[in-house]
Amino acid sequence: MKNTTFIFLAIFSTFLFVACGDDNNATDETQEVVQLKGHEELDLNQWGFPMAIMVPDAENHGEPQVVLTNRGALEIVVGNSFGIEIMYGEGDIALLKMDLEEDLVFVSEIISEEENLLIYKQDIPESGVKTQHHFFYKATINNDIYEIRDLQSEQFGEKMIQDMIKAVKTLRYVPAASTAKDV
Repeated sequence: MKNTTFIFLAIFSTFLFVACGDDNNATDETQEVVQLKGHEELDLNQWGFPMAIMVPDAENHGEPQVVLTNRGALEIVVGNSFGIEIMYGEGDIALLKMDLEEDLVFVSEIISEEENLLIYKQDIPESGVKTQHHFFYKATINNDIYEIRDLQSEQFGEKMIQDMIKAVKTLRYVPAASTAKDV
């Protein structure tokens, strides 16, 4: 009996360990909601993205402006300090780095690099143009790959980029609510 109990516990423990997995693969419906001070959760299902993200709260920053563009990107803007786009993609950070190196207009400098995140800045030397700060984040949610970045059309300071990255890292899978009624 003790051997059977031990084997059961060993198998259960192994299953539990494997089930925890990589936190970037957000597939568990009971995934913990990360709270950020001064932020509120925004469910993106109504725009066709099965996820939720923490965005700056409406009370202090205004209502989130969410637009699904013709190219399939979901743009989220809150106030003047938060603007991101989310879209399906490959999340190829190596390709982005190559594009940055080969850019004929901007001189780019990588500030920080992680497995799924690239933070960089761009300048046009001797032009008087303000330094631009950007980020690119790769998220795997429910086995789909998404590319998340700051809105390239906007100017964000380095601290704003850091705050957006904190919010982007709260992305989690949220299944679409079922509209079918029980009969």
